[in-house]
Amino acid sequence: MDKKRLFRSYPPEELKGFEEFIESQPDDSNFLSQENNHKKESSFENFTFLTNDSNRLKKLKDLVMDKIPFAMKFEQGEELFKQQQDEIDLLKKDLVEVCNKADSPYRESLREIFDSFFAPPKN
Repeated sequence: MDKKRLFRSYPPEELKGFEEFIESQPDDSNFLSQENNHKKESSFENFTFLTNDSNRLKKLKDLVMDKIPFAMKFEQGEELFKQQQDEIDLLKKDLVEVCNKADSPYRESLREIFDSFFAPPKN
């Protein structure tokens, strides 16, 4: 069976994590073949990968199921966005104040650049 065609038949998010597993199968393997119904051979490495991935997905599901009710009951998103925006505004204000001083390194650098391009030629 053509592995590339198999990849295209499913959305990419459904194949995440399984691309390497599918590509590691030899071309003459019957592992992906739907034509043969007899016992399919797989190595211990593939079994370990699938077991570990299954455990990972179960833990992720448990985490999400535990956190969603808590997050719905104690919504913090809007408050966190507001605090972050306030902090950004404060940093912008401080940055402008520091850069706008007459002796700031920023203004010195700009002065050097403008003088190098627009100053009258030296004789």
